[in-house]
Amino acid sequence: MIKIGRVTVSLEMREAYLDDRLLQVGSRAFDILELLIEARGKTVTKDEILRRVWPHSVVEENNIHVQLSALRKILGADKLTIRTISGRGYRLTVPTEGNEAAALPGAAQGGQTGATRLNGLPVCHAPLIGRDGAIAEITRALNGTPIVTLLGPGGIGKTQLGIAVASSIAAASDLEVCFITLAAVDNAQGVVSMIAEALGVGRAADDVTLHSLVAAVQGRKLLLMLDNCEHVIESAATVCELLVQASADLRILATSREPLRTRDEKFYWVAPLDTPDAEAGSQAILASSSVRMFLAQMRALNADVETDPGSLEMVATICRRLDGVPLALELAASRAAVFGIRKTVSGLDDRFQFLTGGRRTAPPRQQTLEATLEWSYQLLGATERIVLHRLGIFPARFSLEAACAVAACERLSSHEVMEAIVGLASKCVVMTTFDSKTKEYFLLETTREYALRKLYESDEGDEVLTRNATYLAPFYEPPYEQPYGRGFRAATLGNSLAAESVASR
Repeated sequence: MIKIGRVTVSLEMREAYLDDRLLQVGSRAFDILELLIEARGKTVTKDEILRRVWPHSVVEENNIHVQLSALRKILGADKLTIRTISGRGYRLTVPTEGNEAAALPGAAQGGQTGATRLNGLPVCHAPLIGRDGAIAEITRALNGTPIVTLLGPGGIGKTQLGIAVASSIAAASDLEVCFITLAAVDNAQGVVSMIAEALGVGRAADDVTLHSLVAAVQGRKLLLMLDNCEHVIESAATVCELLVQASADLRILATSREPLRTRDEKFYWVAPLDTPDAEAGSQAILASSSVRMFLAQMRALNADVETDPGSLEMVATICRRLDGVPLALELAASRAAVFGIRKTVSGLDDRFQFLTGGRRTAPPRQQTLEATLEWSYQLLGATERIVLHRLGIFPARFSLEAACAVAACERLSSHEVMEAIVGLASKCVVMTTFDSKTKEYFLLETTREYALRKLYESDEGDEVLTRNATYLAPFYEPPYEQPYGRGFRAATLGNSLAAESVASR
């Protein structure tokens, strides 16, 4: 994290904030800013800038001036921190009291600072909305157990919540904090090597042994944050268990779409942000954490939303239909900033085509809503996929009995369906409720839309709908006319209306 006057810059995220507002910085302007920061107060020549920002192009020097003007405009009152060194180039300085040209933060020598102890922990400049209670609860859990795993579907905010917890712990203790993302690895050795590099005992390209990794954690007060474990879950679980057995002072905070299932592990289910009820008034809507996040994202994009009752009701509708999932809200806010709130509401009817255009610096699986679902879908077994397709016809909560009646067939037994539901629930694809004597299940609306698409593509939609109609028929007085046989989409709509009215019976 680099502080330039009132502007905070994250090189890792390639983002700049003024207070809590995200600033719009062009990619070339950010390249120049990054080069000036890396120079730590030394002069950067014009040739160095041209080689870095336009490596394969021949451009005029005026292009540098244009980008620097944009940077100085962004810095506002602190624009003089970018100084022109006549005939040589440019230098970034941070004015401090009594010293007009002090070096940038991070250039100081000696001493271990909080920044070095964080060892690459990404800095979250935007406020984390609606998670204060979660941060406190997870911190307490880490005090009592060596491994805590944050669980939840894609886009729910596990990584940002984990970073906030790790930052809070680091600020209040003498623990070292190491952040490792496993998104780019795909085998056991990759997991070991990535952790070893973060701990300073090897490079990610090296074949580091587990013995070396265990030796590296002994005697160190350490919090290890392992992000994105789900696709290498077995390897991550093995390494985590070995490490906590080797050191009593080690704590591991993992994020995953399913549990590690290790000894002494605690789970924390990361819930969606709360959404306003359909009958909520303006004050209740504005108090909802999902709405507050959506509006904060809009403001970060320099787009204001009217707070009249009609506009707020549309915002509330967006938040409800996206189930309060932070990534989906972020994508929707970016679309609303361009097309407006009303168009965004209607765009959710085709959300996988509409909600695209995530941050360029985000992993590909987080740049569109469909890519987020596809990442989870690819981690499912063959039977789990089939059962998920079939469960897509339930628009509300459903029982295990109903799921088996609809998803089982001569090719798939009730026992296989039950095992698949266990797997889908553990991987945070199927949600469960605990507010009744009988456990019930449901799909988030976006997951359900995805499952229905897959069901339609599988050519077994009519067969599944017929089984569901047979199951639902006893709930109705004759004559009960099934609205099926007019094509999949019409059948799905009719079936949804029928099932919704009996889902809670």
